[in-house]
Amino acid sequence: MSNRAIEQQNFDAEDPFAGLALVTKPVPKAEPGHVVVRITLRPVNPTDLLSISSNRLRIPGSEGFGIVHEVGEGVTTVAKGRRVVPFVFRDRQKGEGSWQQYVSLKQELVWPVPDSILDEAAAQFLVNPWTVYGILTDLKVPKGEYVLQTAAGSVLGRQLIQLAKHWGIKTINIVRRAEQKEGLKALGADEVISTDNEDVATRVKEITGGKLAYGALDAVAGTLTKQVTASVRDGGQVFIYGFLAGWDATVGVGDLFRGVRVAGWLLRNSEVERFEEYIDKVSKLIEAKIIVPLEGETYDLADFQLAIKKSTEVARGGKVFLTG
Repeated sequence: MSNRAIEQQNFDAEDPFAGLALVTKPVPKAEPGHVVVRITLRPVNPTDLLSISSNRLRIPGSEGFGIVHEVGEGVTTVAKGRRVVPFVFRDRQKGEGSWQQYVSLKQELVWPVPDSILDEAAAQFLVNPWTVYGILTDLKVPKGEYVLQTAAGSVLGRQLIQLAKHWGIKTINIVRRAEQKEGLKALGADEVISTDNEDVATRVKEITGGKLAYGALDAVAGTLTKQVTASVRDGGQVFIYGFLAGWDATVGVGDLFRGVRVAGWLLRNSEVERFEEYIDKVSKLIEAKIIVPLEGETYDLADFQLAIKKSTEVARGGKVFLTG
C-alpha cells in the first residue's frame, strides 16, 4: 500500500506549477492520539494555487474529505471507516496539505461528518463556507441593509449570496460579464452590476437611493477597490480578502476622508479562536442547505496539472476536485 501525493520538488517563480510532481510516500502510522485519514476528495482552491506560487508548502491542499484508515491508541472521537474532514490547515508546520492520499492528524483535528452532509459538500466544508460566515459576521451588516461584493460569480460569492439572503441582508453583486446576471438573480441576488457596461459607484448610488452600501467585501483588489470604497457609506468598512487583480489596491483619498475603513481579512487570523464556532454554525448551514457548495469537474491526482488549468478557467462552473 502506497501514498500518492503531489509534491513541490523545485520552484520557479516564472512557472511555479512546473515544479509539482506526483510521488509515492509511505503511508503514515497512527501514533497515540492520532488518526490516519484516507483522503478521497480535495478541491482545488485559489488559496492552494497561492501556496504553490509562493512556495509555502511541500504538499499543497487546504481541505478535503476522507475515511478513517487507522486510529492510534487513546483515540475516542472516531473509529475506522468513519467519514471525516481532516483539518490539515491546522497542522501547517509539517508543510503537508490534502493533495495526498493519507494524512495523520491529532484526533481533535479530525471532524466526523454527519450523514446529512454529502461527500462533495464535506470536501468543501472549510475554506469558502468558513470565510463567508466569518467575514459576513465581522462586517456586522444590519438586516435590510446592502452589502456590496466583488467576484460575485465565484463559488464563494454564490455562497455569500445564499447566506446573506438567509440573514435578511440585501446584496449588490459585481461581476465582469453581463451574462452572469441571470444565474445570480436566480440564486437570490438582489442586484447585479456588470463592470463590462456599468459604472459601479453610479449604480450603487441609484440602487440605494444615495445611501450607498453599508459595507463591502472585495476579492479582486487593484483599481476595482477604488470603485468599491466609493460605493460604501461614510464610515463604512471594506474587507479585502483576495487579490485577483494583484497585490496592490487603489483607494480614493476622498473616501478615506469620509471615514471609509479598508482592511485585509484572512480566515487564518480567526480560525483558531473561532474553530468550534465555525464547525458548529457552518455545519448547520450546510445541513439545512442554506449554504450549498457547488461541485465541478473531477480529476485523478495524476492529472493535477489539468485540474489546476481547469480551476483557473473563466466560467468553469463549480469547484474542481482531485480524486483518488
